[in-house]
Amino acid sequence: MFRVPFAAFRPRVAIFLSLIVGSLLAPLTSAATSSPPSLLRVRPVAPDVFVPTVYDRTGRATSATNGLVVRTTQGILLIDTAWNPEQTRQLLRWVADSLHQRVRLAIVTHAEAASPAGLVVLRENRIRVYSSQLTSRRWQLRHAQAAGPTAALKPYTVIRAGRTRLELFFPGAGFAPDNVVAWLPRRKVLFGGELVRAQQTAALMPATETDLRQWPATLRMLAARYHKARVVVPAHGSVGDITLLAHTQTLLREAARRKPQTALNGRP
Repeated sequence: MFRVPFAAFRPRVAIFLSLIVGSLLAPLTSAATSSPPSLLRVRPVAPDVFVPTVYDRTGRATSATNGLVVRTTQGILLIDTAWNPEQTRQLLRWVADSLHQRVRLAIVTHAEAASPAGLVVLRENRIRVYSSQLTSRRWQLRHAQAAGPTAALKPYTVIRAGRTRLELFFPGAGFAPDNVVAWLPRRKVLFGGELVRAQQTAALMPATETDLRQWPATLRMLAARYHKARVVVPAHGSVGDITLLAHTQTLLREAARRKPQTALNGRP
């Protein structure tokens, strides 16, 4: 087990204010820009745990991406970031205005979960960005001229901040070769990210590096390890519970039936 010291992220003054839940449901729109406006919506899923969802509108299509915000007595932990600079600034403004704290540490769960411009905004705000070594390498291959996340995470890493314990775990390949999950044992919240599909999702939408053979075994490991999860957060779509793992397994079985075994990942 590897522990990331959190003392360096302790705010100079701890501020404790009550949170008006109703404000979480109010969408935040970006300031007037030449690009189409994006929408940020934040929902509480457990005490001190929130799911920010960024909606990107391109033409008639709308895509939604989830992250995780964890409030601690020593600052905010952010799991994955928004896609572009304005969305990232919106999220940081929401944290400051609603939680009255600053983001101290951001975790990137896989190489596609953070854009170069979004990471620039985080670093401008003195936020450290950590990932696994594999994620850092994959990210750098895609963005050779940009500064990527710091490779500070081991396959199993624990971050402690006051009474908050955040576990980061690499269960194996699936949607991506490097997808890491986040677990809050006190709140029974599992951030499954791209490894998990929402209940309303009818297809896997695999990527080029998706490992369809390993993904089912990775999900079985998650189901055994986090069977007490009450809240499961997918990368896209509605938040659910532990049944999202079984739903994703069903989608994988359907994908395997539709596709010959010799075609899975191009391997015989």
